[in-house]
Amino acid sequence: MSSVFPDFDLVLGTDTGVGKTHVSAILLREFSAQGKTPAYLKPVLTGGSGEDSGSDPSRCRVLSGVKSLRTEWLLAFPEALDPMTAAFRSGVTIDPATLRDAVRRLGESHALVVEGTGGVLSPFFADGSGILSAFERRDLDRSRIHLVSHPHLGCLSQVLSAVRVLEHLGVHCLHLVCRPVPDPWPLATSLNPDTLRRLLPDIPVRVHLPVLA
Repeated sequence: MSSVFPDFDLVLGTDTGVGKTHVSAILLREFSAQGKTPAYLKPVLTGGSGEDSGSDPSRCRVLSGVKSLRTEWLLAFPEALDPMTAAFRSGVTIDPATLRDAVRRLGESHALVVEGTGGVLSPFFADGSGILSAFERRDLDRSRIHLVSHPHLGCLSQVLSAVRVLEHLGVHCLHLVCRPVPDPWPLATSLNPDTLRRLLPDIPVRVHLPVLA
């Protein structure tokens, strides 16, 4: 095993249900088109099993269109809760070292996409820390952070808070993805992406994403 932590893509959100899995599938499809061997890791699943048709790994397999896509998860809990609470109620501890080892193992042989759960600060481990606490700063320096948000009324505070957290950790956000809804858009939804571009001039903001089957 190499002493250098591998590159990987980390998809984080400002909230749950904002489109992290959709963005993960786009990345996996792009990697496959580039001739790379992609893999998808959802460290913790809540609300069901990874084999369920509606689970994030299953959706990634379908949406990405990548044949024989390798998908993994470390733990799955039946209740749709934050990982910390779901693990506590199941009498299980989520081990940061196990997560880091899984990223290293998959990242050394694949173009790896890791999808977080909930928002940037969603409690992940028993001490209440988020998913980023599993990694050393030098690990995150080798990652590409994709932040996903909805573009609707209320997103400005959520996005700015998430970006400030990443900045405090010394982590650069590669870009912000505002996954839109079908037309017609409410006024705030139409204006918020440009507002975010003005407020965060160093972070590219993407809105128009490929439509996946």
